[in-house]
Amino acid sequence: MIETIQQAVKPHDKYQIEIKLDYELVEAKHTHYKITTYFFVPQSLGVDKHTYSKADFYRDVQNYIRLKTPNFILRDFTENSASPLVAIEKIISIENWTSNPECKERLINNFKFLSAMLKSSIREHVNLIKQRIAEATPDSKIHLFIHNLIEEFLAESQKITDKYRSFYAVFNLPNVASRVFTAYKFSDESISLLLEESAIEMYQIVEDYSNKSNRDDFKQQLNALVKAETKHRRWHGYPSILKGDSDNEEYSFRTSVLKKYAASVLYLSTAVQREGTGLEQFLFAIAAGVSMIFATIVAFYFQLRYGNFTFAFFAALVVGYMFKDRIKELSRTLFARYLENKLYDRRIVIKTQDGRYKLGILKEKVTFIPEDDVPNRVVRVRNRDVFTELDNNGHGENIIRYTKEVRLNTEMFKKAFSNFPEITGINDIIRYDIRAYLNKMGEPVQERFYLQDEQLLSIACHKVYRINIVSKYASPYPEKGKLYKRTRLILNQEGIKRVEHITV
Repeated sequence: MIETIQQAVKPHDKYQIEIKLDYELVEAKHTHYKITTYFFVPQSLGVDKHTYSKADFYRDVQNYIRLKTPNFILRDFTENSASPLVAIEKIISIENWTSNPECKERLINNFKFLSAMLKSSIREHVNLIKQRIAEATPDSKIHLFIHNLIEEFLAESQKITDKYRSFYAVFNLPNVASRVFTAYKFSDESISLLLEESAIEMYQIVEDYSNKSNRDDFKQQLNALVKAETKHRRWHGYPSILKGDSDNEEYSFRTSVLKKYAASVLYLSTAVQREGTGLEQFLFAIAAGVSMIFATIVAFYFQLRYGNFTFAFFAALVVGYMFKDRIKELSRTLFARYLENKLYDRRIVIKTQDGRYKLGILKEKVTFIPEDDVPNRVVRVRNRDVFTELDNNGHGENIIRYTKEVRLNTEMFKKAFSNFPEITGINDIIRYDIRAYLNKMGEPVQERFYLQDEQLLSIACHKVYRINIVSKYASPYPEKGKLYKRTRLILNQEGIKRVEHITV
């Protein structure tokens, strides 16, 4: 079960890292995962529990939860019965589909699914080409590994676009709702841009790795595909055309929006709530009750002993109130500490976009912990060396523990997405802004001098800082085991320099 979690950590931009977690649905009523991530932060960065609160951490974290894109290879789009192309064809064969609201929604969703799934499939196809190149031995003929894959891309992309664009005459009619026709055109434009970008990437691969006898032929075919897609967008009046004499602002904006539009069908509705607010109020009420009991006992005792209108009774009331107030605050503090240890900070309720189906719950908790509380296995995976100890003056590192617990209702997923391609899991995408770590960093480039052949020369030295991240994955069942992964962020004052993946 643990192997069904996949993690990818990469820079999203200069100041944000993106951690993508894939949670696979298992063949059971519920799917349950727990992920604990430890951030080992150098003390010199000044990020600790006094300067970086829970609120600061959650301010810097953005969560996106979406369906995992159904896994198709390129030929599946025209051959698999679960393909969005097949679903579109079935819907428009229904009598009076143009006046059926459910059919309209299903069509729009399938347009988006087609674009989103095709993007994922082509990305995997290109990655496979790059993998074949990387795995090739020096004496192997690399072009043999990639030619059939490029041929498949050219052939299957032609079949997909021919099929999809054959629907144009069906949707370009007066009785078809404008929002359906608009959605069809958006996906058409999105697919065209996707094929153009992918053809250009493959063109570069052919240029570098194809043998001379086939290179010109593949380059000609890929170039023809790019020209055909550009011509298609221009003929339909889509503004997403690159122009050499323009800043192409419209092109960049439109391509970005179309990518979000296609992906929107995958995103799920989330509602963030504080964890344990009812229990917190109940315990605080008990704290108030305990303090009131104390004050009442004091008042009754001194009233019985000294009477109602005496100085002793008056003094007892004042002292009782003083201690009542302190007992109440002390009890609240103890209960708050207990809740902090036992409960999560917040819960995210995961639902379908229309809110009809509750798919699961994701709980989060973050806190600074002392090194003694770090599990031994995590310490070994961190593998701190002597230089790290020296860098932190022998006091260790500041450690942030970020815990997520995920519970998904497998049966509800099947019910909610019965009319869609098979949904096998969700993506939990976390974007974490690291600017809080940059405030106390030194200059990113420092000049140093050295002697060479009795000549004094200067050289630039880059100053970097390292934040190590260790993630532990566990299922609710001990016999399923645990999985550990380690990543290292290399930062300087200007932001993220690179991300390194360390083999555990």
